Amino acid sequence: MSIELQLSSVFARYAGNQTTLTVKGNTVGECLDDLFSQYPDLKKIFLDKNGNLLRAFDIYINGTSAYPKEMTKPVKDGDKLHIIPVIYGG
Repeated sequence: MSIELQLSSVFARYAGNQTTLTVKGNTVGECLDDLFSQYPDLKKIFLDKNGNLLRAFDIYINGTSAYPKEMTKPVKDGDKLHIIPVIYGG
């Protein structure tokens, strides 16, 4: 399965200066595993020590938030994933 993954330009330097990447998997978690196998430096940016997505990020599948349980959400060929930094403040 071929999934398009969009990264914020802030993280492009960790992914060969690319913001649009192709990953494979049947779930968001599998797609991220494929991403991290290609670009290992991204893993420490996006995941905690238990392999969970850090709360500072949200993942969207075709424009819809995958939260909660984003790592187990299924994806299909042609889907588009976006990893979006969450902005906190008040």
